[in-house]
Amino acid sequence: MGPALRMSTEFIAGVIAGGGLGWFLDKWFETMPLFLIIFLGLGTAAGVVNIIRAANALSTNAGADKGNDQGGSPPAKM
Repeated sequence: MGPALRMSTEFIAGVIAGGGLGWFLDKWFETMPLFLIIFLGLGTAAGVVNIIRAANALSTNAGADKGNDQGGSPPAKM
């Protein structure tokens, strides 16, 4: 449950940070939906990239752990 919670938290944080920054810039420049839409998209993209990186790291660690379960013997050649 730990890695799934981490990935979902990183995704949600990216969307919230992008939306918050876009909303702030829209209030400051008085361009209401423009920056909000742009930064929501960027935050979503950043969240997806973080999920992909975490999933790749998780699968790499799982593959390395799988090799250790064989008792230290080298893999069979085909």
